[in-house]
Amino acid sequence: MHNDEPVCFCNRVTAGEIRQAKLAGAQTIDDIRRMTGACTLGRCKEQSPRGR
Repeated sequence: MHNDEPVCFCNRVTAGEIRQAKLAGAQTIDDIRRMTGACTLGRCKEQSPRGR
């Protein structure tokens, strides 16, 4: 997965932003949510062009 590829479609968080959060110390999904805003609106599945 490329750094610019979207992972969270509702908040437009990319794979690179998640990787950066991990480098900055994120160890859990809750850490990643707090640091990036990913997976906080719960609408990624319906907004994803892949349907997942």
